[in-house]
Amino acid sequence: MVDNFKIIRSMLKFENPGDCYYVQLLRRQSDDPKIGGVPDPAYHGNMHSRSIKDYFISSLEHFDEVEKEIKTICDVFNVRAYIRLNKRNFKDVSMAIFKHITDEICSGETYASPHHLVASAAGRANCAGKDKTWVVDVDAEYVPYKQNICELIEKCEPFQPANGILEIQTKNGFHLIVKPFHTEKMDGLWSGFCEENSIDLPRFDIHKDNPTILYAK
Repeated sequence: MVDNFKIIRSMLKFENPGDCYYVQLLRRQSDDPKIGGVPDPAYHGNMHSRSIKDYFISSLEHFDEVEKEIKTICDVFNVRAYIRLNKRNFKDVSMAIFKHITDEICSGETYASPHHLVASAAGRANCAGKDKTWVVDVDAEYVPYKQNICELIEKCEPFQPANGILEIQTKNGFHLIVKPFHTEKMDGLWSGFCEENSIDLPRFDIHKDNPTILYAK
């Protein structure tokens, strides 16, 4: 089980009217139940890779109120809860929805289904500003080098101390929550580190606005 409610709560900031954080409960095919090693046909399929419920967390009190509900849904339906740590705002989400609708009207083309319109807008409406963070994905094969990765990030401009990098547990490793840094310099540092230590691994993934895991059974 992965439960990051406590550490993520400490990272949430609500400074302006309409500030919110976007949470999705996602069903992944890799989590489908199996019968005799074969995915259960009642669950397996593309439709089960989509979000089954979304939340816009509007305060710490709201975050606390939905914790039990989120965990219950995840446990019962075998889904994972993800949160985008870059803040959203209701105004920006609304404007993104309006822009999408306006673009369709102006194009004169056939309208697409509006079913995922809110989720799409919430995914784009990053308003974190100076508080923006990235997610460095430390999967299982990179876990032995986690501290080395933190030290390499520390060497990249803008400067961020390695002991200021937050760790979020995932199913297969960690997400490192970091401030934006020069990825080109990291490419060279990682290549040099691998060469010096006879390591054959491509550079780890760096996500500039992806969600991190909040809870998984």
